[in-house]
Amino acid sequence: MGTNPKLINFTTQDFMSEKELELASLRWDQVKDSYYKRLKKLGLLRFVSLRIWNKENISRLGFVFEYKDEKAFKACLPIWKEIDAKESEDMIIKTFSNRGIVLEDTILS
Repeated sequence: MGTNPKLINFTTQDFMSEKELELASLRWDQVKDSYYKRLKKLGLLRFVSLRIWNKENISRLGFVFEYKDEKAFKACLPIWKEIDAKESEDMIIKTFSNRGIVLEDTILS
């Protein structure tokens, strides 16, 4: 591990229905580029969006966020709170976040 380990956040969002999941995804697609620019400046290195498919009757998205370090993560928090507030204005979203420091990152080819 280097002197400046990366911080990873894995978040899931559960929606009341598949239609609400699709609406949230569509809304994100319309605004994400402006947010990415701001987050990148603050230290977000990578963002991955996942459609969770192995949970029957659950409309769930997953997100992986990779930050330069804990300082970058904390700097980005106000932007994520802004996004969350807009998302939850007219729909119920259950959000669960897990954060950790990278201990191993192996790419098997």
